[in-house]
Formats: sequence, structure tokens, C-alpha cells
Amino acid sequence: MHWDDIAGHAGPVKILRNMLAEDKVPHALLFAGRDGLGKMLVARILAAGLLCFSERPEKPCGECLSCRKIKQGVNPDFVVLENDGGSLKIDQIRALQNEVSLAPYHGGKRVLIIEEAERMTAQAANSLLKILEEPPGDTVFVLTAQTPHMLLPTILSRCWLLRFQPLSHHELAAYLCKSGAATEKAAVAARLGAGRIGPALTLLADGGLDMRDKALGIVAELPAFAATDIERLAAELDKLEGAELKALLGNISYILRDILVFLTGQESLVFNIYLAGKIAGLAQIWK
Repeated sequence: MHWDDIAGHAGPVKILRNMLAEDKVPHALLFAGRDGLGKMLVARILAAGLLCFSERPEKPCGECLSCRKIKQGVNPDFVVLENDGGSLKIDQIRALQNEVSLAPYHGGKRVLIIEEAERMTAQAANSLLKILEEPPGDTVFVLTAQTPHMLLPTILSRCWLLRFQPLSHHELAAYLCKSGAATEKAAVAARLGAGRIGPALTLLADGGLDMRDKALGIVAELPAFAATDIERLAAELDKLEGAELKALLGNISYILRDILVFLTGQESLVFNIYLAGKIAGLAQIWK
């Protein structure tokens, strides 16, 4: 793990590297921004730097025992409370309290990451607040959140806030190409991924554009829709899981956007580059 592994986010990365170099990392940080931006990767690299054994000025080294253990997920001084989409409950925070009460295994620091901290229940949030009010000097907390305003104001006031923004299309496309994606596919994924690494990588996977193709079919049929077609489509949408429905509606909005782009003569701004011909045809129908 190295800082160079991070795509974009030059501002937050510079701040964190300076904090690390000057040994002035706050006891609690909050990384705020939409899902899929790479906040957790940045948090893991910061943790690796804090726990790195190397004497080099630039940390993490990626080679020492601590760095290797973090990469393998077995470093006892590094704890990640991952979120599976549900609420973070008080029992999970109490387990972190037990971790905090222990001395670091290697005698240095301990790093605890809480993913999507805004999903804590009220009891869990109050339990975490008690820890943050009297933080152990050898422990650093890193919280991530998509909607930081949902956290308790008292938790927010005890965290150093860093905001993460979506990458530019150019930054994300360059990262995807570096990861092995073809140039044209990377360009499409970067635009449809809205500057977020996670969704872009999903789009590049096998079947990643299935919902986009389904959305195109729906939009193509809309001008000739009858009442029975509306009922049929509603029934189809009702069968989709929440994430599938969100993905489909998102792709429909992108295709409608591209149609509007064509109608205003701004073809170079089309997201669905591969579908430019079909989008142009739909634009003529929707005039």
C-alpha cells in the first residue's frame, strides 16, 4: 500500500501526508463523500502509515511486517468496522471499546476505522462519543460517511473533517486505463460512474452494462407507449431489488441526458459514447 495507489484526491492526500510526516495526525478524522470515491482506501493507507515500522521519512513503506500484515488483514493494531448496508449497533461499538482498552500489540499506535459511521444507531453513536471525549493517546479513529450531517454534532466537533469529491472524467479514465481497461471502455465507465471508482469498476466487469442496455430499450420504447405498456413496465420494475432499480433508473436518466445533449448540439459531452448513433436516432424522435 502506497499513497501513489490513490487516484485523484490530491488535496486530502497532501494534508494527510503532511500530518503523517509531522506526526500530527488527529485522534479522530472524518472522511466525507459519496460511496465509491475511494475513502476506505485512503483510510487504509493512512493506517498503514501510522503503524509502519520503517525508519524512512515516507510512510507507509509497504514492505515492513506491519504493512504486510495490514495488506493481509491480520494486523492486530488495525481494526475495521465494515458496514454491510445495515445499522451499526451498540454491541459493535462496545467491541471497539474493548479494543481501545487494550495496549497496542506492537507498542506503537492502534487505528480503528468505522465505515459509513452515519449508520450508527443513537445508542451506538452515544457510546462512540464517550470514547472520543476521552480518547486514548495511542489510538486514531477514522470515520467515513456519505452524509456527515447525520452524525451527532458532538461527534462531528471531535473529528477533523476531510471532504472527498468525485474525480474528473480524465482522472478516473486514466486510473481505469492504468488498471488494464481499454481506453474507450474506460472513458465510458468514467462518465457513467460519475467520477466514482467503485461504480466505474463495476461497469467494466462482465455484465456491468446490462442495466444500461435495459435502460436504453425502455427509453427507445417510450414514444410509442400505450397504457398496457406502462402497466407492463411497472410490473417489471416492481420485481427488481432496490439496488437494481436504482441502477436502472440512474441509467435511464443518463440516456435521457444524452438525448438532451444531442438536441442542444453538444455531442462531445455524451456519456454513452458507444451508443452515440442510437442516441442520435432517439434524439430525432424526441424532437
